[in-house]
Amino acid sequence: MTIDIPARLAQLGMTLPPAPEPRGAYQGVVIHGGIAYVSGQVSRTADGVIAGPVDRDTPPAVVRHAAQTCVLRALSALVAALPASSAVERVLVLRGFVNAVPRFANHGAVMDEASTVLHDVFGDHGRHARSALGVSSLPGCGLLEIELTVALTHAQQWHDAETQRRP
Repeated sequence: MTIDIPARLAQLGMTLPPAPEPRGAYQGVVIHGGIAYVSGQVSRTADGVIAGPVDRDTPPAVVRHAAQTCVLRALSALVAALPASSAVERVLVLRGFVNAVPRFANHGAVMDEASTVLHDVFGDHGRHARSALGVSSLPGCGLLEIELTVALTHAQQWHDAETQRRP
């Protein structure tokens, strides 16, 4: 499957933000064996962080905005890191860390918008496994942080290149 991610997002009325720079000693995206692992992306916009913690009184629009923001940041990092000859074959795993008050129990609902965006962008190839974990804090007091794992096209090419590098 080859999809022009920025063009598809434009059709959906969304725009990729600039690719986020890592804020520490790590890579924003690691590609290995035809799999791309996108480091955690906090609900950070150009105007600042969409802050948590989430509770039962948090407006649904704020939760949706935080989830959409995280996915767009992850896709932006991914697009910037993709080799020219590869594309997303399918989304494998979406992992979410929800900054929530102790008695909050709807972590999955917070992640639903992120899952929906991935499905809207990639169709059936955007369906994925998912985890939603409640945490007591996130960088910048963000409401949400997600990690994304995707399979890339040309997986055999990746395997062949790695095999050639081994002694």
